Amino acid sequence: MSARVPPQGNTHLPFVKRLWQRFWYPEPPPRFSREVLWVTLTSTGAMLWDGYGGLGLENKAWEHLVLYFFIPLVVISWVLKRPWRDYGLTLGRWRAGLFLTALTWLAAAVLITLSLRFDPSLRMYYRRGFTWAILGSNLVDLAGWEFVFRGFLLFAYARAFGPGPALLLQMVPFALLHIGKPALETYSTLLGGLWFGIMAWRSRSVLYPILSHWFISSFVVWAASSL
Repeated sequence: MSARVPPQGNTHLPFVKRLWQRFWYPEPPPRFSREVLWVTLTSTGAMLWDGYGGLGLENKAWEHLVLYFFIPLVVISWVLKRPWRDYGLTLGRWRAGLFLTALTWLAAAVLITLSLRFDPSLRMYYRRGFTWAILGSNLVDLAGWEFVFRGFLLFAYARAFGPGPALLLQMVPFALLHIGKPALETYSTLLGGLWFGIMAWRSRSVLYPILSHWFISSFVVWAASSL
């Protein structure tokens, strides 16, 4: 039998596409969802930018809001041309959202209190003095964090791969960004990231993970400063 030769391809295709086809021959070249491509590159680029100094703003909370909230919104509006509600910027199923938020607040208060009593490194890390300004700063900071994971990534990946894989995929970078914090907190993000994703998917909104993460980040500082 004669050896198979690569197809010549459609000469009307752009050079890069013809090269792409030849590279993958004899397998069909992989296809990328336009939404998944833009969401993945934008979110990963924002995280790398943040890790290498960010925007140079003194206030990291506002910097995170720009990197993880406003830049994705620009991509959604100008590139993907989708409504913001498709990424969880809506009240969604508010009854389910409020119930899950109340449940999270209660469970988090108990678990954080126990963790601070039995983990000195966690207690020392967050014992920096609670002020009311922390509440506003945390809300600004975590609005960006939660949107990029539980809105931008989760809802785009759910449309492409289904909600199950999307819940796992959005949890991975969220957990990795906690490296450098106390070990107990970092390991807890495996379950915490999944739970926040479940909250967003059940309520179809990022509002409730934002409120839950805000409470956790504020309560741990208050509790550590009070012990």
